[in-house]
Amino acid sequence: DLMAFITRSMLRASSLARGASLLILAAGACVAEAHDAFLATVSGAEVSMDMLNDVTAMLGHGASDTRLERFEELMQPMYFALPKNGAGFIDQHVARYALHRYFRSRHAWHFKGLTPDGERWNASDQTSMLKSRVPDFILEMFAKRPIDLKALAIIAATLEDLVHSDSVELLRMAYRTHGFPVGEPLVSVKQEKLVVQTYLLYFLLPWSQNELQSTADIVGFLPELPSLYPGFQDVEMWVEDLKGAMEYQERSQLSPFPTNDARLKDFSSFAQLVAQVVDELGMFQNIECKMIKNKLVDLQSDDRSDGRVPLKKFYQDSLAEREYWFTERPEYLKNLGALDDSDPSRLSVIMPNLLYGRSNCLATGGFHSICCVNQCDALMESIERAIARPIASPTAVIELVSSLSTDTVAAPRNLSRSLGQKLDRIAEQHKGHVPLHGRLFAQWMSHAFPNECAVPQKSGAVAPLTNDEWYHRYQADSAAPVEVMRRIVHGAEPPVSASMPATFDEAALLWTDEEELLADPWLEAPEAAEGGGRLWGAARLAAMGIL
Repeated sequence: DLMAFITRSMLRASSLARGASLLILAAGACVAEAHDAFLATVSGAEVSMDMLNDVTAMLGHGASDTRLERFEELMQPMYFALPKNGAGFIDQHVARYALHRYFRSRHAWHFKGLTPDGERWNASDQTSMLKSRVPDFILEMFAKRPIDLKALAIIAATLEDLVHSDSVELLRMAYRTHGFPVGEPLVSVKQEKLVVQTYLLYFLLPWSQNELQSTADIVGFLPELPSLYPGFQDVEMWVEDLKGAMEYQERSQLSPFPTNDARLKDFSSFAQLVAQVVDELGMFQNIECKMIKNKLVDLQSDDRSDGRVPLKKFYQDSLAEREYWFTERPEYLKNLGALDDSDPSRLSVIMPNLLYGRSNCLATGGFHSICCVNQCDALMESIERAIARPIASPTAVIELVSSLSTDTVAAPRNLSRSLGQKLDRIAEQHKGHVPLHGRLFAQWMSHAFPNECAVPQKSGAVAPLTNDEWYHRYQADSAAPVEVMRRIVHGAEPPVSASMPATFDEAALLWTDEEELLADPWLEAPEAAEGGGRLWGAARLAAMGIL
């Protein structure tokens, strides 16, 4: 029938077979309003297994087995290495960790409700499901069934559909702002450009949704954008390139002799565009993240290889008005976990903690935001793919990690004696093995790759805040006042003490022995580190669809 044909066409046009939900949501307001009302009122306790099929059908991803298989393929290496419960499946908090890692590495998405925000991964609350806690609600649907690789893929697809749903609703808001009916095609290139600009403005600067609600408001504000968000024009040009590619593809499908007359005119076509924008914007923005990282590396002193930048050097270019980056006040850096105050007389900035921190996230108004891609995730995926178990011997870790390279670490390399000793200290706590998903191994990775892997924060820490959240909580800007930067930059150098290391390298970094495991890595199979037991092998076969 017609609906099936349109659905198949959309699945072919999307980069990841986005599913029928996008088409349904783009068709009119009624489905989206019912969907939003459902999410706003339901609580985890009210969700039953009988509702699971209805919810997944409403979200649309159930129509594409190929799409779910793609999710399973991408998540499989991590899933095999995750700690399982006694039945050979992963628990809910482990699923939260897996989903957080997956979306952070594939789309640079950060979901509210997936991250522990200062608590342990298994310390999630069971309050009513507000929009920002949608991930909890989704996981509650699986509370009464095991979470295997297929279930994890379904949850991931559902989350992706919810992001697309938000994007379509934001597009609808942009239409409404200018009085454009969603059921009628746009009549000019000027209208199309205005819709794109308004959507991007609402998405990237969420406060504008309440402040700018008319064409006059939008047009009057656009000239001020470069000063508030310097990268807006680059994003707009990138979206125009995506739009041009989609238009060319549509013209080619309609006629073997494409002309320049066809444009994205209807709402459903724009819905496909914004879905592609939200899917790919994180990777586009990551170009800027790499530039920030390179600037931080350049600020490192010649005698440092520990992933730290002295706070004095951190503020220098901003104070001299040569750069608008690197203005975070010390208290805000501390909140982000990016301030190394182990030596209070020589404060420094922890590069990866700042880079991946909430201060560098965009579109922070919804239940998901776009942050810098965490390079440590790719390193962890390489380790998980090779080991395929939640624990490993120190020797296996050393052999594997010594072969991993990044843009600042060459390989192969000989790991330092200090790194080997730290790995042995971890193994001493865990029956001679190293759990891959715990605080100590994350700390070890931050020493092995100090420019790529963030220093893990202990549970109980204050949840990291965005710039806006910091302002609303403390009624103060997250940027340091000029007088603070001037005092730090021009302050006298502290005297050299006998305890001060001769070189600031990995061996000089602070190490603590406090462990926090994601889950018990021996609950499923105590012999897993030596090759895996029957239950482990059965779980792997089941995940691959063999059993």
